Amino acid sequence: MRWLCVSLALGISALAAASTSLPRGNDEFVLGAPRTEVAENVQSRGLEVLSSSPSHIACVGQSRGVEYEQYDFAPMVGGEGRLWRVTIAYRVPYTRADFDSLRNQLVEDLKSDPGQIDEPQANDPDGVHKITWVDAATSVQLAARWPERPDPRADRMLLVWTDRKLQKLVEAQRKGGKKK
Repeated sequence: MRWLCVSLALGISALAAASTSLPRGNDEFVLGAPRTEVAENVQSRGLEVLSSSPSHIACVGQSRGVEYEQYDFAPMVGGEGRLWRVTIAYRVPYTRADFDSLRNQLVEDLKSDPGQIDEPQANDPDGVHKITWVDAATSVQLAARWPERPDPRADRMLLVWTDRKLQKLVEAQRKGGKKK
């Protein structure tokens, strides 16, 4: 009987851990939001829009360390696009300490340790460091590299939030468009 209770308790705790879901955004956005809502939020935050189309909005970042924010929208049949990806690009120079600080903030905000940590090979000092959180609906990835001579035109520390279900829709639409 005791064995059954222990097994049941372990099963319940495993199920609870597996059902914990990541947040769908933060104070600035929510994945899946309609394009008009995101555009209004960008405007209310006073951010300069750099580029805009039905499929995206790119704007100057709110803090000095953020070069730009890009909001990508999945086209929806008979309606406006829905937010499927958010990319926040941090400007050069950034340091390993900046990366670690953002990682620690994400662990706190997401209430979860990352599911995957990818470090570059020891013989690749310019390799990309990636930290990823994933659940059934959302992925959050922080990536950066520290080359000896960073190129401000190409190097960025990126934080990318993705709605995984809308991502599949966008990928299917892109594949369908290539077949024509």
